[in-house]
Amino acid sequence: MKIKELKANLQTIRENLTFKYEEGKNPQGQPTVSVFLNLINFRNGINSLETTSLLKNEINQIKTSGIFSTAKDELTLNVTEGRSIKLPMDSLLKIVNALNESLSQITGATRENSISIKLPNVNDFEDLAKTSNTFHTILSQTIINDEIKGQIKIDSVENGSIWLDIYLGSATALSLVGGLAWSGAVVYKKIQEGRIIEEHVKSLKIKNESLKEIKDAQKKAIDLMIEAEANQLYSENFKTDDNHEQIERLKHSIKLLAEQIDKGAEVHPALNTPEKVANLFPNMKHLELVESKIKKLTE
Repeated sequence: MKIKELKANLQTIRENLTFKYEEGKNPQGQPTVSVFLNLINFRNGINSLETTSLLKNEINQIKTSGIFSTAKDELTLNVTEGRSIKLPMDSLLKIVNALNESLSQITGATRENSISIKLPNVNDFEDLAKTSNTFHTILSQTIINDEIKGQIKIDSVENGSIWLDIYLGSATALSLVGGLAWSGAVVYKKIQEGRIIEEHVKSLKIKNESLKEIKDAQKKAIDLMIEAEANQLYSENFKTDDNHEQIERLKHSIKLLAEQIDKGAEVHPALNTPEKVANLFPNMKHLELVESKIKKLTE
């Protein structure tokens, strides 16, 4: 999970983890019961926090307590048990608040019209330079022109899996890159389907000549798909008459991006991207569900 994504999640989790606590007293003024309120939101916050794989011991301590023994929003316990449960609840909330503040200081704000790119695994500096240069080519030949008015500026780089936050300069450029990512995912899916067909053909022990014909046919099909996707991207994002040179750039970018996706790369809209624009990007976790938008238009 990206640091900025974790920060956004923690902000929501922190809001859910707020709960109310009261103590009931007997006529002599001595506390006898503990009353917990707003527990539905609190349990939702705990379950969300668990998906981050953080604070496992603290979460387990609360999930094995009376707080998770009911689905109701309110729980009454004897004051001794109530106080013993409240302590880890308060402690957890303090830790989450501290984490959220620290991440806010580390990550800073995300600019509009930005994307996040997860690079495929790299082995050394040479591999990293080659991969970075490929993404520079993918973006520059697509959005750096007078009509799209895009920019390419690296806002931040995260450790672990290498994530790049890229500022694209304009809403038009962001929409175009969303379409480019979608087309790249469609072509990647076609490549995967071709591999499955080839493996099936090999299992049938068909002659090498026939296998070569099938591979050639698959390559032609992929080339035709890339061309169709590029033409569709051009018609959706450029107002000028068909520009053969720009369409060729789009074709090259789609091909390169499909290859990078095949290696494990991901392209996401920034977390603050409006939903309408974010929906232009494919769901990188479920690429098997991505379908070409050209089909929808022809239908």
